[in-house]
Amino acid sequence: MNTRDFRHRSIRWLAPLSLWGSLIAPAIAALPVVGRNDFAGSAQCAACHRDIASVQTTSEHARSLRKVAGIPGLAQALPLRFSDQDNGVEYRIERSNRPEFAFDLVAVKGQRTERLRLIWGFGAGRKGITFVGRTDAGEFGESRVSWYPKINGLDITTGGEPENVSNAHGALARWFEPERRKACFACHVTRQADVSPDRIEEANAGVRCERCHGPGGKHIEAVSRGTGSGDLAIGNPGKLRATEQLQFCGDCHRLPSEDFSRVILNKATIRFPAQRLVLSRCYDESEGRLKCTTCHNPHEDLAQSPPYYDQKCRSCHASKVSLGSLCPVSTQNCVSCHMPREPLMKHADFADHWIRKVRTAHP
Repeated sequence: MNTRDFRHRSIRWLAPLSLWGSLIAPAIAALPVVGRNDFAGSAQCAACHRDIASVQTTSEHARSLRKVAGIPGLAQALPLRFSDQDNGVEYRIERSNRPEFAFDLVAVKGQRTERLRLIWGFGAGRKGITFVGRTDAGEFGESRVSWYPKINGLDITTGGEPENVSNAHGALARWFEPERRKACFACHVTRQADVSPDRIEEANAGVRCERCHGPGGKHIEAVSRGTGSGDLAIGNPGKLRATEQLQFCGDCHRLPSEDFSRVILNKATIRFPAQRLVLSRCYDESEGRLKCTTCHNPHEDLAQSPPYYDQKCRSCHASKVSLGSLCPVSTQNCVSCHMPREPLMKHADFADHWIRKVRTAHP
């Protein structure tokens, strides 16, 4: 596709994108505000929504933050060791020498040893798990090494290469300022993002019902009393329009960018689905039909079966009012050609959500 054609076609989504502040604000504002005091807890939601809850509670969203002691396979993998030969740092994860902690991350450089008492593991584990902990001096930090189950070992945290390795303290972790700490936890907890990591209740860890649907206390109270539908209202991001839903999901998965030239030329943006999806002709011409939940059920793990995604593609491309002809090369495993995976994270790859005819000479 030449740049001129792309710019012309992109006007259709760039215009609403630039107006998102005014167009989306009312829809997002209509969703319950996370931060109110009428949270009910996921167990209350499950009393009525048993089928959804039985799947969601074990999903990758729900497992996106876990106490390290509860991460399957981690204890069995000990001791874990990694040598950063470029910076002369030796890392290991071992059982903690303090009973209130399960594991410690230890960094050794020269004659100095530093220790991070591990509290939480970020990530469901399909790609990797990065740890957050604190020192005995009370500093909170994100581990400079992560556990990658694919290799059952440690390696440098993707995007977290040490900035200061002049000593073991700088090599041990990226140290949190309060605002950065809050921003990181906000996408991995249902509530309590603004409290100290060692005070977050385990029931609030991970993305659960009220993280996306908002506090459910008033909804549950209305159901129990059998009151009017107005009181029953609760947020449903699945009903948002495509641009609104990309904004909603993008709050954690990275928002679309108006600088599409940067997105096109920078392969690292493949990690951020919304930024790439809006480049797609499929998105542009679907008139709002193509959005995150078209292909992904947020209550479940990501589907891994190519036929599952083939069916999603054919729901548009083989419909009576076709939005595009079926591929002449194959009607199977569409994503392998049109959404190829790129190794943009250590020991893991990402599907490119810019749906197109991919050419090897094209970014």
